[in-house]
Amino acid sequence: MVEFIDNVDEKDYVIGRATRKNTHTSGKWHRGVNVILLNQQEKLFLPMRSSTKDKFPSTYDCSVSEHVISGESYDQAAIRGLSEELNIQNIKLKKLIKFRGSFGKNDNMISVLFVGRHDGIITMDKNEVANGSFFELSKLKKMLNDNELEFAPWASKLLKRYLNMPSDFIEMAI
Repeated sequence: MVEFIDNVDEKDYVIGRATRKNTHTSGKWHRGVNVILLNQQEKLFLPMRSSTKDKFPSTYDCSVSEHVISGESYDQAAIRGLSEELNIQNIKLKKLIKFRGSFGKNDNMISVLFVGRHDGIITMDKNEVANGSFFELSKLKKMLNDNELEFAPWASKLLKRYLNMPSDFIEMAI
């Protein structure tokens, strides 16, 4: 199935629509969402991206990272991503920040970071996620600081920002 995404300008106004592949080839700005999922013990769920992913395979990611499909809202994309990648429905999400950044050649994205809580079963889509587990925040902070794990570039920046560590991306008004 061909996925169409909206192309946006650097202020997040829609300026066109193209396939995901064409957007990444052209370097046009587009939209994404990221979700940080915590359990009641304040542990953060980190998935490892599938080895078949076209961008940054076999790296750790935010709990969910998705492109926003053309015509979809940031909120809808976050809810869809939780359902598709982790089989999680009906949880409350809170918007934390909106940011923009370049994450590899021709991958220019404006994204919203959400946080949610979940203590139920997680059923990972093996096409998207190789495996995953919950990490204590203090341990995750040390792993990020010591470069113990390989993260997708947006994931390390967002996790550092969430954990109040130095991070370099441009925040925007939500």
